Amino acid sequence: MQSGHLSKYVWIAALSVGIAVAGREVVAQVPGAVGQPQQRDERPDVRAPVVRESEDYTAKGVPVGGFKLFAGLEAGEIFNDNLYATSNATGKTATFLQAFNPTLEMRSDWQNHYLSAYAKGGFGIYSVDGALNNYQDASIGADGRLDIQRNWNLYGGGSWNRRHEEHGTPNTVNAPGLPVTVYNQASGNVGYFQKFNRFSARLDGRYDNFNYFNNGLGPAQGVIPNSDRNRNEWREALRLGYEFMPGYEAWVRGSTNQRRYLQLDSSGLDRSSNGFDIVGGVLVDLGGITAVEVFAGYVQQTYVSGQFATISTPMFGLTGYWNPQKDLWVKPFIRRTIDDSAFANSAAYINTSGGIDANYNVRPNIRLDGHADYSVADYAAASGGASNQYDQYLTLRIGANYLFTPNFYAGPSYQYIHRWSNQFNGDYDQNVVMLRLGARL
Repeated sequence: MQSGHLSKYVWIAALSVGIAVAGREVVAQVPGAVGQPQQRDERPDVRAPVVRESEDYTAKGVPVGGFKLFAGLEAGEIFNDNLYATSNATGKTATFLQAFNPTLEMRSDWQNHYLSAYAKGGFGIYSVDGALNNYQDASIGADGRLDIQRNWNLYGGGSWNRRHEEHGTPNTVNAPGLPVTVYNQASGNVGYFQKFNRFSARLDGRYDNFNYFNNGLGPAQGVIPNSDRNRNEWREALRLGYEFMPGYEAWVRGSTNQRRYLQLDSSGLDRSSNGFDIVGGVLVDLGGITAVEVFAGYVQQTYVSGQFATISTPMFGLTGYWNPQKDLWVKPFIRRTIDDSAFANSAAYINTSGGIDANYNVRPNIRLDGHADYSVADYAAASGGASNQYDQYLTLRIGANYLFTPNFYAGPSYQYIHRWSNQFNGDYDQNVVMLRLGARL
């Protein structure tokens, strides 16, 4: 579970990747997963073949044997009126950011099985305090699925990632002139899925290694040194489902996790922990027009150090989509997790978020996107388990994308973030405007 990145807090780095271009990306589907139901459009396409082909703006890729090669390069000019996510009382620092995002993916084009390998980059150059904020993100990895029989498969993947945490996100200190946090993350997962008659079973495991770079921050700024955040995480889960009628499935899932820090923190405390969750849910699929998955249960995280109280809380979530007309998709979500904290006086925070995404294809080559979410980061103190920090985030975003051809696109976007915090001068507002231009195969 990646601290500070599982929530729906959207910041510049995420925005610089750009709103997804028109057309849906094809990814390896893992049946039986808790998460967004597979989006389908089951309305008949009544267009003539010649019209259908002329209005197809999806990326075609380049055939390479039994694979297709997809490549892209996106450049964005971004203005952020509050780089360090500070309050009005502290004063804001405005900046421009030039962002460049190359991608390269080789994706199988097979009737059965699936294999994909990719390399992605994210580079940002700031006009203000570049030495503190410029970033060079990268990801390289592969994932695949081995189809044993229909509704019976093995799947897995692995990746190496260089990432950073933007100012204003959980686990960061809001003050002018502080550097961003950079870290490496190595991940791997493996799983098994089988459906027999109305029953299904899914067993999977995941491993993550986090290695943080020293940025000079520590207890004086209220956080632990980055070297104290280095850790390994394991997660195991079993999900059992029963389709009691076509399109309706009830399921239960249990999972465990182990988070092992490589050293004691600067206060001599061990932040390692063990956790589990038990949830039950229902998946309802109304023929591709509407699908929703809701679940609820209980989650608990117990820490090795007695200074950190056990965190236990109800767990719940919702994902789905509504397709009221062919070109409009509305996708609500709710989620809750327990994420590790980087603050010196807190081991973790309860991360709760909910919101909605909407995509509307005005024309085959013009797409509008909207997003709204509300998130809460409720930190548990080092003694007694009482909340010592409580942050609330509101994120609103709107964007447009215009494809000149299937290979070239451009579009503007605007994002507004407001945070309420019970910490002194912890509130902030942030406006981000971006114009991007991209090319793809």
